[in-house]
Amino acid sequence: MLNSSPWAVAIIAAREAPDTLKRTIQAAQAASAGTDTVIDVLVNGNPALAQEVAAWVATASDMRPNVRVWSIARGDKAHAWNAYVHQIWAKGRIAFFLDGYAQPRPDAFSLLAASLAQAPEILGATGVPSSGRNAARSKANMLVRGGFQGNMHAIAASAMETLHTVGFRLPLGLYRTDSLIGALLKFGLDPAVNKWNSRRIAVSPDATWDIPGKTTLTLDNLVGQFKRRLRQAQGDIENRAVNDHLSVRKAPINQMPRTARELVLAWIDAHPDEARRLYIENPLRLHAARKLRLPQDWSTAELPPELMHDDVHPSARHS
Repeated sequence: MLNSSPWAVAIIAAREAPDTLKRTIQAAQAASAGTDTVIDVLVNGNPALAQEVAAWVATASDMRPNVRVWSIARGDKAHAWNAYVHQIWAKGRIAFFLDGYAQPRPDAFSLLAASLAQAPEILGATGVPSSGRNAARSKANMLVRGGFQGNMHAIAASAMETLHTVGFRLPLGLYRTDSLIGALLKFGLDPAVNKWNSRRIAVSPDATWDIPGKTTLTLDNLVGQFKRRLRQAQGDIENRAVNDHLSVRKAPINQMPRTARELVLAWIDAHPDEARRLYIENPLRLHAARKLRLPQDWSTAELPPELMHDDVHPSARHS
């Protein structure tokens, strides 16, 4: 049965194997069957992957004509998210966000959409993990305390419109993108006016996804896990800086610094004692802070997304 509300799906990919990303696209099509849905595949920092997937989408006999493939020059998830909100998102649609390796179950999007429709104050809906060593514990914790999963979630069309209109952008280079987005939604997108309310994000207990191969003990997975630990150390400091911006200073969301480097270093310089305690608790955080002090060239973030494949109806395009 055709859903009355149009949907938009953003699949954000970078280093996925081509077959992995293809399976995610197929799963997203299955999860949106019978609906008016536009699927945008945003491949950041990997033009070869974008080209291969675009060619596959154009020739695969079982693909519905609702997929666009984009190549984004700068490899950065926060930048890809910004490009989607401000240059790609088809206005007026619920937006579902997927990591390139997260394959939604067939009913996942419908369950998230139903969660969004429960009450007008709900701005986001999140799925729960089903695989991994800590999946059961993570799900149980989310059902009690709330949360916001970066692998798969949805943002209401009204919230997407506000994010677009006020000009909010994630700081470039940010690791904890989902934490910041979740915090914005819980503040009703305006911390100066609204109090924190975790009920603005609905946790959908049966909406989930699969990540084939992620729990297998391989050298690549072990190396990936170590790199995640390093990024998580940066994320710990990012969370302190975000909390200061939103909860303490209650600054407008569109005044978030342009880069994670600016965001974090401003907080460190203003709170040296608290930063020192973080370093003592976990020395990897000191390493992350030192790494952030190194300047980065973000000039490629000024380049517009390159459309590699487009077969959607013109009325569903960004305007």
